[in-house]
Amino acid sequence: MRLAILGTGLMGSSASARLKELGFHIVLWNRSIEKTEVIARDLGVDIARSIVEAISSVDYALAFLADDSALLSVVSSIPRADGLIFVNFSTVTPKASIMASEFLSTRGVCYVEAPILGGPRIVREGKAIILVSGPSHCVGSIEGILKALASDIIFISEDIGKASALKLAYNNMLITSIASLAESIVLAEAYGLSLDIVKNVFSKTVFKDLVERYFDRLISEEIPTGFKLSLAAKDMEYASRAAFDKGIPLPLASAVEQLYMLASKAGLGDKDYTRIYLFMKRLGLKT
Repeated sequence: MRLAILGTGLMGSSASARLKELGFHIVLWNRSIEKTEVIARDLGVDIARSIVEAISSVDYALAFLADDSALLSVVSSIPRADGLIFVNFSTVTPKASIMASEFLSTRGVCYVEAPILGGPRIVREGKAIILVSGPSHCVGSIEGILKALASDIIFISEDIGKASALKLAYNNMLITSIASLAESIVLAEAYGLSLDIVKNVFSKTVFKDLVERYFDRLISEEIPTGFKLSLAAKDMEYASRAAFDKGIPLPLASAVEQLYMLASKAGLGDKDYTRIYLFMKRLGLKT
């Protein structure tokens, strides 16, 4: 099975390594060719210099792209390609996903949206959760690819946009929870409470799972980037956009979006999104 991987960021490179390991034949494309050359050399796979070249001899194009603009730019570069299945693993707005699907249908391409719950490490281990929307006959043909990356595949609907909406709803809850935990730790520290006491008390409450998974990660000085803080800001903006399109307010999402935007502008955009705690702590130290 020949696959084109479009986008070799943290998620795309992890998926590439996993799929190559399981015997899929892959070709890589990315806007930054230098970065892709390193990944391709490590994996022993081919590089395409253009999107047209990438999809010219494959059956499936798998997109791991940063945002709506990147998705629509890639999609608009695809020529007539009858029979190609385009699987979008990116986190985008429902509106952009629908636009991509509608455009690709005029090119003879079947579009499936398959946003991922889980970071690069989970994808590399094949333990992600994938939400899927798209025509059932196309979804059925990519089952092997999905099973290579995920331990749980949830079919949402044949209607494009619904899986993307659910991914944004999930990220809204996750990112807001992380910001709330960080804010609460900063408040407790401001009154001289030790991190050990704070963690001990929080872990005895309804927030036990959140604390056990994220407390130490939040307060660590340095951790590998699994989810860029700038992309967390983008996802919160997209949640607000998606809500606006349906005429509903998301006041918490808007506030958290602004918080992450400020942290990104302060130089933390390429750091892990849990660095929001360090940003908030710095703000407190300046008062």
